[in-house]
Amino acid sequence: MTAVTDGIRYPWLDGAWQRLNAYLAVQRLPQALLIHGIEGIGKTYLAEIFAQKLLCKNPGNFACGVCAGCRLFLAGTHPDFLKLEPEDRGKQIAVDAVRHLIANLSLKPQYGGYRIVVFCQAHQLNISAANALLKTLEEPGEKTVMLLLTDMPAALPTTIFSRCQRLPIALPDTAGVSRWLEAQGTGAATASLLAAAGHAPLKALALAGSEVVEQRRIAFSEYMDVAFRRRDPVSLAEHWSTLGYEDLVDWLISWTIDLIRLRSVPGCSRLENPDLSEGLQALVRRLHLKSLFEFLDLLLQAKRVLNGQVNRLLLLEELLIHWEQLGRSPRADRDLS
Repeated sequence: MTAVTDGIRYPWLDGAWQRLNAYLAVQRLPQALLIHGIEGIGKTYLAEIFAQKLLCKNPGNFACGVCAGCRLFLAGTHPDFLKLEPEDRGKQIAVDAVRHLIANLSLKPQYGGYRIVVFCQAHQLNISAANALLKTLEEPGEKTVMLLLTDMPAALPTTIFSRCQRLPIALPDTAGVSRWLEAQGTGAATASLLAAAGHAPLKALALAGSEVVEQRRIAFSEYMDVAFRRRDPVSLAEHWSTLGYEDLVDWLISWTIDLIRLRSVPGCSRLENPDLSEGLQALVRRLHLKSLFEFLDLLLQAKRVLNGQVNRLLLLEELLIHWEQLGRSPRADRDLS
């Protein structure tokens, strides 16, 4: 558990923290609050320090850190703090887990104060689990606060989404995050780490010292080989199957967004992947803007279906085959004139 008594560890979350405190100040704390932002921005951290404050016996701007409630929370044994999450990445939250939670919520809080429920990756609730949760979201019980965390709010069932107040966590500015990462010791790798992590600061920090940055660089080179018909897309999909599918699709999305920017504004300097700009420039004249938007739609659909039951290797093969077929045409060159 996270111990915070004197200040927000991640400065880009300060605005969200102030908003949470504003709810308390006017005694209008939402019973169901959807906290959404990209993976690696700090949603779980924010939810946990807020839960600790709600369970603290002597809170100030933060929890005191020393009372019985704080000690139980930090030990991970507070009976009035409940957390529900998928067993593994990509797995769904099953209805049995939700029913067990609802049974717990039917009992009174053991310490007579708030009871906090945190749903990590709430978009992974399967249909049955989401339906089982509806009544509890509408009538969660006195002083029960439900915090739903997601990096894919559009993947939540409408019935769940509509019953929650929303707290979006926006991406912080690149310059500020770069300075923060450099202060953590990321050095010259900062820009590449941020690009590999989709500009999520905590994910970028977690990648420091790993092989992911080099894997991404190699993957982009191989991606270019497919575009130039120097590599078979099916064999590359099999080769890529040893990498994380979620990260791969995120990289493909960010590369495509940069290609759209370069196709729309030649020489555009505001790129998601500035370290790959030379390769992106080599690719962009081969591609239609309309085709790039269509491919982006396919990639976004792929990102959504990765959360369910899908043949991931086949999905990756289809994406790479489509990418190879975008190809080059004379019209693509004329569009730039």
